[in-house]
Amino acid sequence: MIKILHVDDEQHYLELTKEIIMAYDKDMEIETSTSPYRVLENIHDMEPDLILSDYKMPEMNGIEFTRRLRELSEIPVIMYTGNSEEEVAEKAFQAGVDDYVTKAHDAAHYLVLLKRIKNCVDKHRIQLELTRKTDEEAQIKNQEMPQTQNTNK
Repeated sequence: MIKILHVDDEQHYLELTKEIIMAYDKDMEIETSTSPYRVLENIHDMEPDLILSDYKMPEMNGIEFTRRLRELSEIPVIMYTGNSEEEVAEKAFQAGVDDYVTKAHDAAHYLVLLKRIKNCVDKHRIQLELTRKTDEEAQIKNQEMPQTQNTNK
C-alpha cells in the first residue's frame, strides 16, 4: 500500500487524479488537500509515503512548500504541475523535490505518473531500510567493544 498526499488548489483536479490513479492501482491510498499550510501543520499526523504537489497555488507555491517541508521531513515529493518551464523544474529540484511531472490528460500520462510514484516511494523505503540497518550495525558494534576502565588511582 502506498499512501499519497496530493496538494493542489484545484479541487476538481484533486478528485480527477485520485479517481484515475485509484482505478489503475488499488494499492494506492490518496488523501487530498487544497492548503499547503494545513499540510505543513499536520504532516507528522498524516504520515504519507509521498506528496504530489502542484506548483502554482495561491497560499504558497510548490517550491516554497517543498522548502518548508524539507525542514520537517524527508518524505518524497513529486512536483505535479501544468508548468513545463525548465527554470521552474530546476528551482523545484533545488528546493528538494524528488521528481517533476507535467500534468496531462491522456491515459498513458497517468500510467507514467504511477510508475514515477512507485519509483520514488521504493527508493525512499530502500534508503530508510539501509539507514536502519546501518544504525543497528553501529549499535551492535558499540555494544561489542570492550569497555575501558579508568585504572588510574
